[in-house]
Amino acid sequence: MSTHYKVNYRDVEPEEVAGTEGGVTIRWLLHKDIGVPHFEMRLFEFPVGAKMYPHRHSWEHEIYTLEGQGRITVGEEPIDVQPGDALYVAPDIIHGYENTGNSVWKFICVIPKRD
Repeated sequence: MSTHYKVNYRDVEPEEVAGTEGGVTIRWLLHKDIGVPHFEMRLFEFPVGAKMYPHRHSWEHEIYTLEGQGRITVGEEPIDVQPGDALYVAPDIIHGYENTGNSVWKFICVIPKRD
């Protein structure tokens, strides 16, 4: 990878996300295939009423809401988020997502680079 890499989200093909309902998509904006050294950045889009079922993984998440409203349940705690909110989710904690608003919920999620 060179000293930088620029991409517009509109140029990244959305992919459907397993373990969801309602048409959730992900766009891998910055990822291992372009040579990022430490982190990957994804854009999630949740249509109205869409959800991602509770799950866990061995990596952390840093989430920043761009548009819309949602609820991220971390363990047993529901946390409502809106534009401008940032949230850290620790590794190995059960978490799930749901669009609770009346428009698409878009958020950036950064994770450590996958092997």
